Amino acid sequence: MGNPVVYFEIAGKDVNKLNEFYSSVFGWKTEADPQSGTCMVNNLSDQGIPGHLFPITDEMGIDNYITFYIQVDDLQAYLDKVESLGGEICIPPQEIPGNMGSFAMLMDPSNNYIGLYRMPTTQ
Repeated sequence: MGNPVVYFEIAGKDVNKLNEFYSSVFGWKTEADPQSGTCMVNNLSDQGIPGHLFPITDEMGIDNYITFYIQVDDLQAYLDKVESLGGEICIPPQEIPGNMGSFAMLMDPSNNYIGLYRMPTTQ
Protein backbone atom coordinates (compact mmCIF):
# COMPACT_ATOMS: atom_id res chain seq x y z
CA MET A 1 0.00 0.00 0.00
CA GLY A 2 1.09 3.57 -0.61
CA ASN A 3 1.03 6.38 1.90
CA PRO A 4 -1.92 6.10 4.34
CA VAL A 5 -4.53 8.72 5.19
CA VAL A 6 -3.91 9.47 8.88
CA TYR A 7 -6.09 12.44 9.91
CA PHE A 8 -9.16 14.43 8.85
CA GLU A 9 -10.68 17.87 9.42
CA ILE A 10 -14.27 18.99 8.88
CA ALA A 11 -15.31 22.62 9.35
CA GLY A 12 -18.31 24.86 8.95
CA LYS A 13 -19.81 28.12 10.18
CA ASP A 14 -21.57 26.36 13.10
CA VAL A 15 -19.22 23.82 14.71
CA ASN A 16 -21.82 22.95 17.35
CA LYS A 17 -24.28 21.93 14.65
CA LEU A 18 -21.56 19.87 12.93
CA ASN A 19 -20.68 18.24 16.23
CA GLU A 20 -24.32 17.35 16.92
CA PHE A 21 -24.78 16.03 13.36
CA TYR A 22 -21.73 13.72 13.29
CA SER A 23 -22.26 12.57 16.87
CA SER A 24 -25.90 11.73 16.20
CA VAL A 25 -25.43 10.09 12.80
CA PHE A 26 -22.25 8.11 13.47
CA GLY A 27 -22.07 7.85 17.27
CA TRP A 28 -18.81 9.81 17.44
CA LYS A 29 -17.81 11.21 20.81
CA THR A 30 -16.02 14.53 20.86
CA GLU A 31 -13.97 16.54 23.30
CA ALA A 32 -14.50 20.28 22.92
CA ASP A 33 -11.69 22.79 23.38
CA PRO A 34 -13.40 26.03 24.47
CA GLN A 35 -10.36 28.18 23.65
CA SER A 36 -10.00 27.13 20.01
CA GLY A 37 -13.61 26.10 19.40
CA THR A 38 -12.47 22.75 17.99
CA CYS A 39 -13.91 19.35 18.80
CA MET A 40 -11.53 16.41 18.78
CA VAL A 41 -13.28 13.32 17.42
CA ASN A 42 -13.17 9.87 18.98
CA ASN A 43 -15.00 7.49 16.67
CA LEU A 44 -14.95 4.83 19.45
CA SER A 45 -13.27 2.31 17.19
CA ASP A 46 -9.79 0.93 16.75
CA GLN A 47 -10.48 1.21 13.02
CA GLY A 48 -10.51 4.53 11.27
CA ILE A 49 -8.47 7.66 11.76
CA PRO A 50 -8.49 10.55 14.23
CA GLY A 51 -9.69 14.00 13.32
CA HIS A 52 -11.40 17.13 14.51
CA LEU A 53 -14.22 19.54 13.75
CA PHE A 54 -13.60 23.28 13.79
CA PRO A 55 -15.43 26.55 13.16
CA ILE A 56 -14.92 28.63 10.04
CA THR A 57 -14.53 32.34 10.65
CA ASP A 58 -15.57 35.20 8.36
CA GLU A 59 -11.89 35.98 7.78
CA MET A 60 -11.38 32.59 6.13
CA GLY A 61 -13.61 33.57 3.19
CA ILE A 62 -15.16 30.09 2.86
CA ASP A 63 -18.41 28.48 4.00
CA ASN A 64 -17.33 24.87 4.44
CA TYR A 65 -14.19 22.80 4.46
CA ILE A 66 -13.14 19.17 4.58
CA THR A 67 -9.69 17.68 4.13
CA PHE A 68 -7.56 14.73 5.02
CA TYR A 69 -3.86 14.27 5.69
CA ILE A 70 -1.62 11.73 3.99
CA GLN A 71 1.43 10.47 5.87
CA VAL A 72 4.75 10.88 4.05
CA ASP A 73 8.40 10.58 5.09
CA ASP A 74 9.65 13.76 3.37
CA LEU A 75 7.25 16.70 3.03
CA GLN A 76 9.34 18.73 0.60
CA ALA A 77 10.01 15.78 -1.71
CA TYR A 78 6.27 15.16 -2.01
CA LEU A 79 5.52 18.86 -2.48
CA ASP A 80 8.06 18.93 -5.31
CA LYS A 81 6.28 15.96 -6.89
CA VAL A 82 2.91 17.72 -6.40
CA GLU A 83 4.14 20.80 -8.29
CA SER A 84 5.67 18.73 -11.08
CA LEU A 85 2.31 17.03 -11.63
CA GLY A 86 0.18 20.18 -11.75
CA GLY A 87 -0.63 20.69 -8.08
CA GLU A 88 0.11 23.76 -5.99
CA ILE A 89 1.81 24.23 -2.62
CA CYS A 90 -0.52 26.14 -0.30
CA ILE A 91 1.37 25.87 3.00
CA PRO A 92 5.04 24.87 3.02
CA PRO A 93 6.32 22.42 5.67
CA GLN A 94 5.51 23.58 9.21
CA GLU A 95 6.55 21.99 12.51
CA ILE A 96 3.70 21.22 14.89
CA PRO A 97 4.63 22.41 18.40
CA GLY A 98 5.38 19.81 21.05
CA ASN A 99 7.21 17.41 18.71
CA MET A 100 3.91 16.36 17.14
CA GLY A 101 5.40 16.07 13.66
CA SER A 102 5.04 18.47 10.76
CA PHE A 103 2.58 19.18 7.98
CA ALA A 104 2.14 20.94 4.65
CA MET A 105 -0.93 21.69 2.54
CA LEU A 106 -1.40 21.34 -1.21
CA MET A 107 -4.05 21.98 -3.85
CA ASP A 108 -4.54 19.18 -6.35
CA PRO A 109 -5.33 19.88 -10.05
CA SER A 110 -9.08 19.84 -9.24
CA ASN A 111 -8.63 22.42 -6.44
CA ASN A 112 -9.02 19.97 -3.57
CA TYR A 113 -7.14 21.09 -0.46
CA ILE A 114 -5.12 18.13 0.92
CA GLY A 115 -2.67 17.88 3.82
CA LEU A 116 0.59 16.01 4.11
CA TYR A 117 1.84 14.82 7.50
CA ARG A 118 5.28 13.66 8.66
CA MET A 119 5.57 11.76 11.94
CA PRO A 120 7.58 13.44 14.71
CA THR A 121 11.26 12.83 14.96
CA THR A 122 12.41 10.89 17.99
CA GLN A 123 14.11 12.89 20.69
